[in-house]
Amino acid sequence: MTQVATPDGRLAEILAVAPAAQDSVDALTVLAGSAMDARPWKSVCYTIHVTGNTVAWTVFGANASDYSDEVVVQAEAPVAANANGAYAVAQAPYGFYRVKIRSNAAGLPGTALLRGICKN
Repeated sequence: MTQVATPDGRLAEILAVAPAAQDSVDALTVLAGSAMDARPWKSVCYTIHVTGNTVAWTVFGANASDYSDEVVVQAEAPVAANANGAYAVAQAPYGFYRVKIRSNAAGLPGTALLRGICKN
C-alpha cells in the first residue's frame, strides 16, 4: 500500500500497480503485474497507454483469488498507438481484478503500459 496526499492535504492509502511495459501477442494474455486484490477498497481504476501498434485490452473481475470464476467487466476495446484507455468502477463488485491484452492485428504487436489503483 502507498500513502498519497489528497487535495485537502490529508494522507490516504491506496493500492497501486505499475507493471513494466509489455508487448502484446496475438492471443489474449494476462498483462503481468496487473492483478489487484480490491477486497479492502471501494473503487478500482486502470489506465493504459499504448505505443507501437494498436492493442486490444479487456478487464476481468473475479471473486476467487485464482481467477477461476473471472468474468469480463470491460469488454475488449482497442487502444490505438500513442493513445490511452481507462476503466473505473466506484463500488467494485468483485474482489480481484486483472487486465489481459492482445495484438489488435495478427503479427503486429504493440506495447502496453498499465497503471492501476484501488482506493476508498
